[in-house]
Amino acid sequence: MVDRVLKEVNAPYTVTADDEAIGRQTIIIRRNDQPIAVVLPYAEYEELLLRPAIGSAGDNPLFERERAAFQRLLPELLKTHRGEWVAVVDGQAVEFGPDFSSVIVPVRRRFGQRPVYVHEISEEPRLYTISSPRVSRR
Repeated sequence: MVDRVLKEVNAPYTVTADDEAIGRQTIIIRRNDQPIAVVLPYAEYEELLLRPAIGSAGDNPLFERERAAFQRLLPELLKTHRGEWVAVVDGQAVEFGPDFSSVIVPVRRRFGQRPVYVHEISEEPRLYTISSPRVSRR
């Protein structure tokens, strides 16, 4: 895979539908040498939609146990860590941080690839609206 380099500017990123790489290869958009977004060929996107969610209750009972532990710990966590993110391993809060990445990276270093539940500590879950793909015609 060949990465294309986009320089960060003050304007939004623009990728035109006429770009020869669109639809044929994965394009990684980076900011300060860190990946921040990916443009996938549509066929790969459709495959991702068909995959079962990682860590869904039916797939991994250990993950579901960690999710239940988070719910059990939530009232106390709201008192001491509201607005932060937490990782739950073996039913215990093991790492806190300001965002998902600051929590999952040290947890993966400590515990490896095992079921970990990472969530923002808030009374109401954060809802995201993601619009469907659209084709822009000139």
